[in-house]
Amino acid sequence: MTQDNPYASRPQPLRPAKSTTPSTAPLHHLRLLATTDLHSQLLSFDYATNSPQFGMGLAQTASLIAAARAESPAAILLDNGDFLQGSAMAEFAASGRRRRRAHPAVVAFNTLGYDAVALGNHEFNYGLARLRAALTTARFPLLSANVALTLGETPPRDRLLVQPYALIPRELLGSDGRRRRILVGVLGLTPPQILNWDHGHLAGRLEVRPMLEAAQAWAREMRQTGAQLVVCLAHSGIGTPTQDHPDEALATEIAALPEIDVVIAGHSHQVFPNGQPSSDPRVDAQRGRLAGKPAVQPGHSGSHLGIVDLALVPNAAGGWQVTAAQSRCQSTSEVLAGLPPTTIRQNALPLRRALEADHRSVLGWTRLVIGHSRIALSTQFALAADVQAMRLVAAAKRDHVARMLQGRPEADLPILASVTPFRVGGRGGPLNFTDIPAGVLSIRHVFDLYPFPNAIAATLITGAEILSRLELATNLFHQVLPGQADQPLIDAALSSYGFESIPGLSYQIDLSRPRGQPGRIRDLKLDGRPLSPRARLVLATNSYQIGRLGPLAGETLLAAGPLVTTVLTDYLRATGEVAAETGPGWSFTPVPGASVLLDAGAGALDHQGEVKHLSPEAIGISEEGFHRFRLRL
Repeated sequence: MTQDNPYASRPQPLRPAKSTTPSTAPLHHLRLLATTDLHSQLLSFDYATNSPQFGMGLAQTASLIAAARAESPAAILLDNGDFLQGSAMAEFAASGRRRRRAHPAVVAFNTLGYDAVALGNHEFNYGLARLRAALTTARFPLLSANVALTLGETPPRDRLLVQPYALIPRELLGSDGRRRRILVGVLGLTPPQILNWDHGHLAGRLEVRPMLEAAQAWAREMRQTGAQLVVCLAHSGIGTPTQDHPDEALATEIAALPEIDVVIAGHSHQVFPNGQPSSDPRVDAQRGRLAGKPAVQPGHSGSHLGIVDLALVPNAAGGWQVTAAQSRCQSTSEVLAGLPPTTIRQNALPLRRALEADHRSVLGWTRLVIGHSRIALSTQFALAADVQAMRLVAAAKRDHVARMLQGRPEADLPILASVTPFRVGGRGGPLNFTDIPAGVLSIRHVFDLYPFPNAIAATLITGAEILSRLELATNLFHQVLPGQADQPLIDAALSSYGFESIPGLSYQIDLSRPRGQPGRIRDLKLDGRPLSPRARLVLATNSYQIGRLGPLAGETLLAAGPLVTTVLTDYLRATGEVAAETGPGWSFTPVPGASVLLDAGAGALDHQGEVKHLSPEAIGISEEGFHRFRLRL
């Protein structure tokens, strides 16, 4: 223990328990409960669609938490980060309109009695000042062992933004009728990529150590400080050898550290254990083990509650030995389907009362009218066609950047905009689609189209870099072989936010070409002429894309501008009315005799005209509740 470690005053190791062997020692039960990636989905209400959410949101997960605690009163409740961003309520809280009240996500954690909460990457989207302000009323430890104001020679000598770990005492009732005390250490880890993703907010203000380096050092420190069991809140996914972002999927590597006993994974919005086979022998998705350690990853937005039940016996060295463990994720929707409505309402009541004023304020704000649309705006088929919803977002971004560049030499260059369809089902489920009918447009529709608080940015980019970016984006699609029917179009293991398109360019995606090899992008043109690799263009993009793509992002011209949601709101107010935009776009190259399968939402039945060139055919509903379509290439 270093003398300058500010956490050295934590409780010291306990006295050794009575010397016993595991075969004769009394059994004790400890339950760990976990949520992750809540994204401020607190009241089980979708402000974008102005409707309740069944089976999602913390207000409904509260029923699972209450039942799990009733079975095990000594349970420890944890959250693994990404709680400050992701809903209109979070945007409202960050906008400055909401004053003199604690942040709703913190209020929710206080109300439900969370024992510790880790910082994820989205906590940093609004900058350090707003992060600090949001956390001031927390009645629970905030954790991150690798985010530092300044780095020292070793992790324990870092000057950290928040504390690295918490020591949580519990009394456990043994099978012999005696109560014994255990000290559970909970460690938090944040993705180092925050320095790229939120560069404008964090550059020169923070340093971040690699997760594994910090975990190894601090877990050892926790043991010396008295932790008898080490639980790691690792805001990182569970990777596979074909992972598109392996540096964001380190949960298994963290579990392999000898000092770590249990891992709570997150970030990738997946559910674990899920029973699916893995190419990594260290991942046991049947029993819920990573590198032999109990682990869970409880989905996102309150979709699941992670539960780890540990059977413990005291050992002769004064610590505890895990003799058995069960890891599982309870589905909120499945559990609620078996509960009486009165029970669901009763368990949600404390949260609803605590957040009632916020809910009313957000409803009023999101219902403000800002424009009108002559056309429906949908992302049901945004992964198969160039749709109007994406063209609208691109138009708003181009307009903003053009005005910002007035008077600069770059204003004479072609200005394009990259767009990503965020709500396209996937891990968000069959309701996770933008589906805005023609008519009045309100603030809530802005967050339906663009749910992330990315700042607008602009880069100077070449034709060669644009081609490389578009090639990279096509990795979302499987290779499609000629003459074969009903091939999967989307690789569900990859994240849809990796797919981007650039309205204003015309090009085709040749799915018959293997993934990862050049040549999938064909006939790339600007204004009807082939785009030269040496062409210089301005690309309107966002802060996240600049950090994610690195060299392919181009040379930054405008950084850390207003949020894209603000840009889109201003554009709709100024435009007044949205009409269909015509012009060049992207499409798939025909693949003779081939058809592909695409999952969409129920609303896709009304938007088949967007893919009429692919002869859409509805063929049924998947096990997950998606409407499945056959598309002919």
